Amino acid sequence: MLSRAWIGIGLVVVISAQAGAAFAAELRSCVVDRIEGPDARYWEAGAWSDLAVGLAVPVEAKIVTGADTRVRIACDDDTVVTIGTETELNLENLVSTTVSRQPVAMQLIEGVIGIFLPQRDRAGFEVRTPVAIASVRSTEWLVEWGQGDAAAVFVRRGEVIVRGLQGERFVLGDGEGITVTAAGAAGEVKIWGQARIAASTGRLGFDWR
Repeated sequence: MLSRAWIGIGLVVVISAQAGAAFAAELRSCVVDRIEGPDARYWEAGAWSDLAVGLAVPVEAKIVTGADTRVRIACDDDTVVTIGTETELNLENLVSTTVSRQPVAMQLIEGVIGIFLPQRDRAGFEVRTPVAIASVRSTEWLVEWGQGDAAAVFVRRGEVIVRGLQGERFVLGDGEGITVTAAGAAGEVKIWGQARIAASTGRLGFDWR
């Protein structure tokens, strides 16, 4: 249902935060905090299983949601990842990195995710989709891929730097977003209207409504 072919061009969203006290060098742990809807599964060790509230998120798990299902993951360093409807996300090393010392990397195969990062020291945070590169500080933001074969980045609060495949550099602030086509062409940074915001955040639900 999801799992479209992966394209060899990459959107990488890289986050780095520099404020507040540093965490000790310990592994990040995360749990499934909320589920809304009937169809949320995860792939681990060659098998699919149903997600459940309270489940400790496995290392390198893949999570898939159905058309009416949303999932929220809460980590012990206050990072929150909200997975919207019809989304497929590889968590990669989210729960296997040491807090504030190793970068986090996740791969958005399809759909939309929202991320909240606390204002604390960390080594970085990456979300890869097929088109563009973005660097941000502690913030609330979302990444979307698959709607019309384009990627979108929107910042609710904070700052994001988006780099296109040709080296273009765009800075997004509060309320701003940008769309990057499947061919890697980046549009203008724009203030998103309420209808555009609602189209993406409505799929996330929870605190993003």
